[in-house]
Amino acid sequence: MEKAGTGGALFRNLYRDFLAECTDLLDSSHLRTGHTLYTEAATLWAEVAALIKKAGESGDAQCLVQAGSVLGDLSRIEREAMQALSLLGNETPSMI
Repeated sequence: MEKAGTGGALFRNLYRDFLAECTDLLDSSHLRTGHTLYTEAATLWAEVAALIKKAGESGDAQCLVQAGSVLGDLSRIEREAMQALSLLGNETPSMI
């Protein structure tokens, strides 16, 4: 998840950075919401990767339980991010 050429966090770091660049160009509340949520998602994906790695190294199944809980949070966060971003066509963003 972290070292497979994805830029870390299963591409979420790239999404976050792309959205940050977009917010520099366009004034859109939906874009800012998407960026904020993908910032959070990137951090949580790194946490999931670390928990899975720790489970593999230690054999501690509790790490997988924790990872599963974080994945539930990620599902909600990424759904909210995509819902916000899907509204971009419904507004007239202003150039910054």
